[in-house]
Amino acid sequence: METLDLTTDIQPVTEFRANTSEILERLKKNRRTIILTQHGRPAAVLESVEEYQRKLEELRFMKGLVAGLRDTESGQVVEGEDFFQGLKSRMADGK
Repeated sequence: METLDLTTDIQPVTEFRANTSEILERLKKNRRTIILTQHGRPAAVLESVEEYQRKLEELRFMKGLVAGLRDTESGQVVEGEDFFQGLKSRMADGK
């Protein structure tokens, strides 16, 4: 996880309004998240679409990993040989 740079990653919303194009260009270029403040307090998080998509994919992967670990812990698993045998049977049946 990236470290927050207090000099560039935190911007007042008024600065964003005044320099929207430049800030959006910087987002695309450096892929860092920007925290917008309003009245000195955090108000919103701004990041590039690419960075957002990367984080969504990472989250989906982590959720899948956790689900797999839970299935393993609860014994809801199929041995590899059984899985492939079932797959071969389905393919032979045309399903």
